[in-house]
Amino acid sequence: MLAAEREHLEGVHGSLSSAAFLQIVSDPVRYGWLQPLSRLILAFEEGEEKRAPEDELRAQARDLLLPPQQKTPFGRRYLSLMQREPALVLAHAELAKLLR
Repeated sequence: MLAAEREHLEGVHGSLSSAAFLQIVSDPVRYGWLQPLSRLILAFEEGEEKRAPEDELRAQARDLLLPPQQKTPFGRRYLSLMQREPALVLAHAELAKLLR
């Protein structure tokens, strides 16, 4: 998702350094839709440290991604990106296999 967003931004604004790109996607107004995924990634990282139940984390990932919900900002943007990025569709399919 971030690679697709970066490609889009660079198509509009020209080449971006990694730091500039990170600063842009950290903006909660423009990229607040990424927060549910960020929280999920952090939960997985914290879960590894605390030995949290993996089933609980997988359930959270399934709720967010399988299928993405059109009614949420994350789901709308994720579905939009999948419509224009074939690589994201393939990555999503692989992730779906792991989460089931």
